[in-house]
Amino acid sequence: MTPAVTMMVGGILVILAVWVPLFLRGIPLSLPMIAVVAGAALPSVGGSEHPLIRYSGLVEAVTQFALIVAVIGAGLKIDRRFSLRGWTSTWRLLLLVMPLTIAAIALSAMWLLGLSLGLAIFLASALAPTDPVLAANVQTGEPGTGDEDETRFALTSEAGLNDGLAYPFVVLGISLASGPLGESGWERWAIGSLAWNVVGGAAVGAAVASALVILNDQVREPFKLRSSGSGIAAVGLAFLAYGCAELVEANGFIAVFAEAVAIRNFVPSYAYSRRLNHASEEFEKVLMVMILAVLGASVWQGLLAGIGWREIAFAAIALVVARPLATFFGFLGSGETASTRKAVGFFGIRGIASLYYASLAVPHLPQGTASHLMSIIGLTVLASIFFFGVTADTAAKFCSGKAQKRN
Repeated sequence: MTPAVTMMVGGILVILAVWVPLFLRGIPLSLPMIAVVAGAALPSVGGSEHPLIRYSGLVEAVTQFALIVAVIGAGLKIDRRFSLRGWTSTWRLLLLVMPLTIAAIALSAMWLLGLSLGLAIFLASALAPTDPVLAANVQTGEPGTGDEDETRFALTSEAGLNDGLAYPFVVLGISLASGPLGESGWERWAIGSLAWNVVGGAAVGAAVASALVILNDQVREPFKLRSSGSGIAAVGLAFLAYGCAELVEANGFIAVFAEAVAIRNFVPSYAYSRRLNHASEEFEKVLMVMILAVLGASVWQGLLAGIGWREIAFAAIALVVARPLATFFGFLGSGETASTRKAVGFFGIRGIASLYYASLAVPHLPQGTASHLMSIIGLTVLASIFFFGVTADTAAKFCSGKAQKRN
């Protein structure tokens, strides 16, 4: 496409991101579904590979940007103050459900697709995290609205953290695909890629938030950040935490979420938190439409080439079997209601994070292997978009109705 056509198409997609949701109220369609269909109608950009492979570097950058903005938005939505006990459902989802999900998907990949252990772990880790961008319908409401039942809180906090928590396992899968790690390799992974990456990310995010709050408190009211009234500062906050974490080789996504949660704990101003959250949502919506339009365009340019019944069966297991089973075992003895456990297990929406990790791995894998894995991930994300796009509102209303009856 020429630059003029590219600009025109980009403008149309941005307008769609703002306008289309007005027409989708009350009908089982979602903006992500419309974005994929719109992308499928885009003219071919040529080449022997589909866009997700050909432009993997650009896809990685855009999906990374979208996730950074989405993660800070998820953190800003959470009204519940941080505590180990109060966030029990989050810890269960991250420390029990997610590893069990990775194990189940990896075993399915080895069984159905014949992948090696390393590639199976990579594929499972890329598909395990739920998506903070596509899961907006089942997340908490704006800051201070009180729209935060246990199901919505658990899904929002999980989506904000599990993108970052998946990273160490993605690294492990790619490393194993290259050959055995050896004792020293396992030690480097456990200490650097897992322990420091996760804990360091949380520490950096909390430290950045504390420093910003202290600095903001030192200036007089007319010069405080909230006096600007601009929510675009959310992007700056997110980038600052992410960059600081990356400088010390910690996890940037976890740092951004920790920063957002810390700010909500330190600063009780709902009004400015809403502006920050609103701005992050606008950014992530536009980026989401652009990314999914490219995904839709890839379908007609070879994304699903070579997909057979084994890949389809694998995608079904990844979406509707692995997470519900993992949630069942992960929430044993939790005391949570059956409706909460079922809802949390059902809403395993995959999307932008999976595409990010797929594009991240492309340079590290043989071309044929990378293309095949991208096709499987693309199929799973597409199935997730349409399946949850049709069922999310109905399932969310059902869960809300159950919660109201209990109250």
